Amino acid sequence: MRWGAVVVAAGRGTRFGRPKQFVEIAGCPMVGWSLRTFARMPEIVELAVVTEEAWLEAMRELVAQCVPQQRVRVVAGGATRQASVSCGLRALGASCGAVFVHDGARPLVRAEDVRAGMREVRPGRGAVLAAPLVDTVKLVDPATMTVRRTLERETLWAAQTPQFALRRDLERAHAEAVRAGIEATDDVALLEAIGVEVAIVPASGENFKVTHPHDLAHAELLLRERADHAPNDEEILLVEVFADDALSDAIGRELEARGARIDAVERDLPRGIVVRAYVRAEALRGFSERFEAFADGSAVLTARFSHHAGRGETGARA
Repeated sequence: MRWGAVVVAAGRGTRFGRPKQFVEIAGCPMVGWSLRTFARMPEIVELAVVTEEAWLEAMRELVAQCVPQQRVRVVAGGATRQASVSCGLRALGASCGAVFVHDGARPLVRAEDVRAGMREVRPGRGAVLAAPLVDTVKLVDPATMTVRRTLERETLWAAQTPQFALRRDLERAHAEAVRAGIEATDDVALLEAIGVEVAIVPASGENFKVTHPHDLAHAELLLRERADHAPNDEEILLVEVFADDALSDAIGRELEARGARIDAVERDLPRGIVVRAYVRAEALRGFSERFEAFADGSAVLTARFSHHAGRGETGARA
């Protein structure tokens, strides 16, 4: 499955005195951090950044500076967040069969969380990164500012981004919302409205949205700590390919040509096989395009972080 990402960066930043997506954090504009994370993920073949029309050139310059090797389309958004996401979806190439939407004001998103969300997506099922609420929540009468009732905290989660779906499901959700006159604050609410199941994927505690100026200092501290502790070794991914048994040899050859170490091939599945292999993240770049060329859309590819290894090393962690 080829993934496209829509990054919404169209806020006005009134609390910051300028558009906050351009505010520098730890040496990089805020939106640049998530763009860099996504650009390093070989599963993502296209990025669309949605911003205000007045900032198109500034955003294009930011993209060229932060992710010069990645294919990124910068487009103007609409009057609402929902309309802006629709603009981003239209900007992605037709080959992107799955998409996720991310707020550019969440610079600390982690690749492993993104991959966890990707793994949940299938026809009729989307996913959202979320965090359980830690405070007791009261339902309040706004006229009298008195408590109506206390909600069950164990069932309440705060939705974050990215939010994931098959492209056709998300496009249908947006189209139905326009027809019904629905305006939602996030995309999974639109998926819910058309009957698409949404899986909750627990996010790391650092995936907060930079909303107030004091959030900048917190984000700066965390991003600098990440840079100080970033490993010098290469990222190794555990790749799983679910396919028809007739494709096993072609999949094996393609993975081995990329230096992969095939860990297992399971053939006793009711609908085909699963091939598991350890691959350097950079070597996996372009695999989804090659994979879809010979699989003809009949197989599924997932990846997750496994471990770090020395340059040129691949294989299962001991």
